[in-house]
Order: sequence, then C-alpha cells, then structure tokens
Amino acid sequence: MRFGFSPPRPIIIGNVAGAMEDCPYAMHRMVTEGYLDAITGDWLSELNIAWNAIRKYDDPTKGYEVGFLEQLDDCIDIIAEKNIKLVSNAGALNTPQCAKKAIEICEKHGQGHLKIAYVEGDDISDIVVDPAKQKHVGGIVHLDHPERKLEDWDRKPYCGVAYFGAWGIVEALRNGADIVICGRVTDASPVIALAAWWHGWSYDSWNELAGALIAGHLIECGPYVTGANFSGVKPYLAGLVDLGFPIAEIAHDGTTIITKHPGSAGYVDEMNVRAQFLYEIQGTKYINSDVLADIENVKIENTGKDDRVRVSGAVGSPPPPTTKAITVAIGGYQAEATFYMNGLDLEAKEQFMRQQLEFAFRSANFSELSIARYGSAAINPPNQAAGTVSLRVLVKGRTKEDVAETVFRQHVYALRMQFYAGYHMSLDFRTMVPKMFMELFPGIISYTRLPHRVVLMGKTIEVQHHGITAPPPGKRPSAETADPIALETLGDTALVPLGAVAHARSGDKGDNCNVGFFARNATEYKWLQTFLTVRRIKDLLGEDYKPSVTVERCEFPYIMAVHFRLLDFLGGGAASSTRIDMLGKGVAEYLRSKLVDVPVAFLENPITLI
Repeated sequence: MRFGFSPPRPIIIGNVAGAMEDCPYAMHRMVTEGYLDAITGDWLSELNIAWNAIRKYDDPTKGYEVGFLEQLDDCIDIIAEKNIKLVSNAGALNTPQCAKKAIEICEKHGQGHLKIAYVEGDDISDIVVDPAKQKHVGGIVHLDHPERKLEDWDRKPYCGVAYFGAWGIVEALRNGADIVICGRVTDASPVIALAAWWHGWSYDSWNELAGALIAGHLIECGPYVTGANFSGVKPYLAGLVDLGFPIAEIAHDGTTIITKHPGSAGYVDEMNVRAQFLYEIQGTKYINSDVLADIENVKIENTGKDDRVRVSGAVGSPPPPTTKAITVAIGGYQAEATFYMNGLDLEAKEQFMRQQLEFAFRSANFSELSIARYGSAAINPPNQAAGTVSLRVLVKGRTKEDVAETVFRQHVYALRMQFYAGYHMSLDFRTMVPKMFMELFPGIISYTRLPHRVVLMGKTIEVQHHGITAPPPGKRPSAETADPIALETLGDTALVPLGAVAHARSGDKGDNCNVGFFARNATEYKWLQTFLTVRRIKDLLGEDYKPSVTVERCEFPYIMAVHFRLLDFLGGGAASSTRIDMLGKGVAEYLRSKLVDVPVAFLENPITLI
C-alpha cells in the first residue's frame, strides 16, 4: 500500500497496447501526455500464442513480442524519471528471454538500477506433451466440452500455456520491481495486480478484485474504448484520427473511472464503454484466475465531465481452483488464392470456377478445401470496383507436401485460361506457398497444482496459492427475457436494419463468438429484450447458422443489453479458421445490417441512415 493515504487515492493506470504490434508510439504518448502511476499493455491473444509458437519452433530464442521491447527502448528514460510502474504480458512463450532483452535495454540507457522481474509457471509445454504429467495435475479437459480430454485429442501437442492470475505480479511489486514481465496471464491480471498492490487488497477482497477485473477488461483493447470499433461513431467522425489510449482510475473499493489523457484524440462516453464491456465476455459470470465476477448488474454511467465514465456494480466471489489453458499443436500447412468476378451472372461464374477447381483437386490429399465468395456487387455500379466480388480458395493439408506448389499453385494457375468471363485474380503468388498453421485446444487445468514463481534480480520467489476457491459455476445459464411485452402495442413498424436502433459489439474466445446488443433508452430496451430471442438470432445469422452451433442468451439490465454466446461458431478458432472474419469481429455488424420490423416510433433519430 502507498503510505500517507487512508484510504489510498485511486491508482491511475494507462494502457499502451491492445494487441501485438499495436501503435508503436502509444507508450511514449501515454507517459508524456499526462500523469500516471503505472502502465500496462495487452500484447497477447490466442492467435499470437499460436504465431509465437511458430516463431519459437523456427528459433528457440524467439517466441516473445518484439513490439513491446521496441516501445520500451523508446520510453525507458521517461519511465525511470517519472517512477512509473510497468507490467507487460509480452513474454508470451519465452518470458525469460523477453526479460533478458528488457534488462539489456535498461543497461544500454544507463537505467540498470531498475528492478526487472518476470513471472514463471504459465508455460506448461512440458505438461501438455507428457500424458503422465497431465495426470499429475488432474488432467486437462476442454473448456466448453468437458467430455473431451486433451489426452484424446488427435493432434500432437507442441506447447501450452496456462492463464495465470495477478498474485505473482503483486509479489514482484511488493519486492520492489519496477518492471514486471509476464507470459500468459489473464488479460486483466496486470491491472488487477497493480490495483491490489497499490490499495493493499488481500486475496479475498472479492468485490474490489471484481471491480479491477472489469477495469482491466475495459482498457485491455486500447482504443476500442476511446472511439474505435464502435457502431455509433458517425457523430464523432470529424478529425477522429490517431486515437488516444485509455486510462483506468481504480478506487479503493474497486469502482473505476475510464478516461484518457486530455487533448488526445477520441472520446469516452457511456455508450462506447458499454460496447467494450460486452466485448468477448461469455455471459453474466466472468471467470478469472483471481476472482469470479458476477457482472450482470454492472453500471456504466457518464460522470457529467467529458471523457470520464464511472463503472461499478461487479460482485466478486472466490475463483474456481482451475484456470484456462491453451494447448498448441502443429495443425498442418495451408495455401490460398483470391479471385475476382464482376459483371453479370455471378452465380454461374462462381459455379463454373468451383466445378473446375473441384475437378482439378479431385485426387489431392487436402484435409480441407474451402471456396468462399465474399461481398455483393452493386447494381449499375459507378465503377468496376463497386461491381466486384471476391472468391477465396484456401486449402489445408497435414503435411507441407499435401499443399505444395506443385499440388496447389500450379493447378490453380494452369486453369486461368479456362475460367469465367472477365476472370482476374490476385497476382501475389506468395499466398500460394504453403505456410504452417497451428490448432488450439482450449482447456482447463488445476491452477493450484501449478508452480508459480517470480524471478527478481537473480532471486526466485515462490508464490503460494492462497487456496481459497469455490466450485466453478458449471453450465452457463441461458434464458429468454423474464418480462416480455406484446410487440404490437408499440405501434406500426417499418422494415429497416436492426442497427437503426441497436448498437452491438462482437468478438472471439477460441471457437466461440459473442455478440452483445444494447439499446439507447428503456423503451427500446423493452423491445430489444422481447425481440431478440435465441430463435431470432439463429434466423438472423442465416446461412452462417449451423445445427452444430449452440446459442446462449443473457441480459444486462443496467446497461440495457442483450447478449448471445455462439459456441463452436468460428470454424475451429482464429489460428486455424478458414473464415476471413476468423475473430468474429464483424458478426455484430452483419447482424445489425439485417432487415427487421422496427417500431416506427423508434426511427425519428436512427443510429444509421435508413
């Protein structure tokens, strides 16, 4: 705990990365444009865990996020001068090497006095490749399908990570660390840890930890909460460039103000904070390694001051004794080519090409052949581009030879004189060269049985799990609204896009996609609650809905939101999906574009032009 405050003032934490290779000067702006106590960034995702596995496979000294180190090299003098704490998860699959590089940067700048710690234990590669060690920790079962076990997976595991929590970071900070480098901690763990250290919270400060969890969730994607990826952006478009990154001011009781540095581009209000709140959640229970947060009654409210939004209402309880684990296996090799069609009779042109390709590859040893059409052509287009659609051909094989250039590229290119009228294609033949892809097994593992260590200035500190856990919540509840209304009482309707009256945000968790819709006022929310049923979502998904997809539904009354989780929707997940929208980012906008019957009374001030 900081001395001289009773209770301490809020800790001010700035986010400087929402993904790998994010804005290369975000850290510099964050530490120079205003006051901060600490900075964090989220450089990891399930996707780049897989990519770092490929990098480490090619070079055992790699497997960490270089972009973090480049930003650190640019900012370390300012960080040292201002005594700003830094917690990063950029260690990915090679945290010790990332920490070594960070130490070298500090010494190069004459900042060798800074204490750099790193957290170990999340790399469970030795466990996922050894069935005996899996049994020692109680096994690894699938995150969403507990009947599936890692030991039965028909892939050969290459490496794995477990999602660690905040207390290793807290231990490092309590021992004087200035910079803490982690591998696969949960997205919110760096923020939770900084708040817990600052405020002196204990392991069982459940409500406070739950509040910090939501704060971390809201800022971990950077500009997503300062104006980006928001369906209501139109009124703010003028000059909306080079967006600022977010800041969380976390109070002693866990309530949070989400804001940004004054003068930085973008905006923070309750509407786009609601959107980010709904991003990538899996229901009303947010399961974290440090706390289980009940988020059903979270409140997100403007404070009356520009760019300052108060977030409260998360209720915490003990976490389960397990945590999420990702196992990575070499899935095989893939190659692809993109073709373009325009003009008339596009269906016939597509059929012509499809049958040609299927015939040419009739003897190929592909594990998958995907031929997918994207886009729609404008009627009487003003230019050729507006009348053009694309056709993506992607093949996968278990071995490099299965999709070798003699198998894929040569066949594709040899057919170009036999294709449809107006045939043209991307001439970037590099996409036709086989490249490795990874497949992921999302599971759960016993957190309490894993080693958890902090390495600080050559000293190893064992971090003991507190042992305070509760059974996991089990199957997530799904239900239609408890208080439906008679839709006809809302008057006449018009057939318009759903997005005329509803905002939405979607994202991915493994093979699952979540979509959260929210309304602008209480009347529209009552309509949204009744209108958006599980059956309706299946209908709106159209041909993208498959019987293998399970749809779950819940509500968030204080932010007027209806939320859906689409299980097994993304074609295996980001690392191996054949979808262009492999992360599910565009699913919400697709659903907002679907025409539905909306009460005319709601359309006086539509969100989008209709």
